[in-house]
Amino acid sequence: MINQVGIIGIVFGLYSLLIILFFRKFSKDLRFPLILITSFAVYSIGFLMRLMGTKEQVDLGFFLTDFSALFLTALFTASLLLGQIKYWKK
Repeated sequence: MINQVGIIGIVFGLYSLLIILFFRKFSKDLRFPLILITSFAVYSIGFLMRLMGTKEQVDLGFFLTDFSALFLTALFTASLLLGQIKYWKK
């Protein structure tokens, strides 16, 4: 269990660092990367809860992992739609 928590923490930290470094090349504003990092954090917490073993924690862990995936999908879809609206109003 301790090894799994450590690996999840390392992967979360690495992904967060890579996202911040990637977006820093394009703008100084860090609001959008923080949205992605928050989603990764919720997913990581949910996955850790799935490893705990009690039914309530496992159920809540599944909810958090599914919700963070759904949030990213909705964010991506909204970005595509808003981009198309902006493009076609030219």
